[in-house]
Amino acid sequence: MGSPAAGTMIVAAALFGCATASGTSTALPSSIPIEPPAPSPTPTPPSELVLIAESDLAWGSELEAWATQRWWELTLADPSVAAAYLRESQSHLEAVVSVQETLGGDLVQTATEGIPVVIVDAPGVDPGPSLSIVGNGRYDQAGFLAGVMTGLASQSGWVGEVIATGGPHEADYSAGFTQGLLWGCPKCRLVSLTAAEMSLDGFRRKGVDVVFPIPGPAADEVAEVLGAGGLPMVWVGEGGRPAETRVGRVIFEADRLVVPALEALMETGEGKAWHYSIEGRALLLVDINADLLSPGRQRLLDQAYEAIAAGELDIGIAPEG
Repeated sequence: MGSPAAGTMIVAAALFGCATASGTSTALPSSIPIEPPAPSPTPTPPSELVLIAESDLAWGSELEAWATQRWWELTLADPSVAAAYLRESQSHLEAVVSVQETLGGDLVQTATEGIPVVIVDAPGVDPGPSLSIVGNGRYDQAGFLAGVMTGLASQSGWVGEVIATGGPHEADYSAGFTQGLLWGCPKCRLVSLTAAEMSLDGFRRKGVDVVFPIPGPAADEVAEVLGAGGLPMVWVGEGGRPAETRVGRVIFEADRLVVPALEALMETGEGKAWHYSIEGRALLLVDINADLLSPGRQRLLDQAYEAIAAGELDIGIAPEG
């Protein structure tokens, strides 16, 4: 038998590779080559819904929530840079909503490439494949609601209308207003003055205590004159300040139509025109001033609205277009 010391040396040699059968030593490699890591893949941009508008919109958050449900990001793009942005984002662009802007035909081209596009309140655009428009509407209905509100708010029985404000839909507004006034105050008498000839004293001398300026470029100046004198007004659209002299407003709500328009495009690819109407709940009564229209009279106004929405009240006007 060999000595214990010899046995220990053999075990050590076997464990650490210090000797071979021939007695020559084998060195361990100083380093082990390691494969370099594969390059990380380029991140895929998220799917995107682009909203083209000059500023944040009151209904932008609702559109963002709708996009988030689809794992899309909502990007607000200023019209001045939107065309270039759309070209850069083409690969991950899911849909486009544009407010009052057509980008000189670029949005129509985007739609022809199969990307759903909804254009809001931009004249001169027709719907087509993958392209829907939101705009125009039942201006006669808006005028009718204004007439009902004006008649219900009057205490004297004399109401005013400012015409020739330069708006493109005056005929429908005025016809609707006349019918609404008959519904809200059958005995009321109407004084119509043009924007150029009207004055606070002119209305006051005739006993007028509520006025409806027909929407148009001159309407804001009319509101300033009448509002400064404290004469209550009924307003359609944005503006109509000061608010303390405003009985209430009728507004056009695009957000009630934009999401359904997008969903319809995604389902069918066929564009259509979506118009503001009471039946579609895209014409709304807002900012009712309880100091100028009592709760009881407001209920009558709401009744008129709901009757039209349900198809139970025909205001008897053939709308333009």
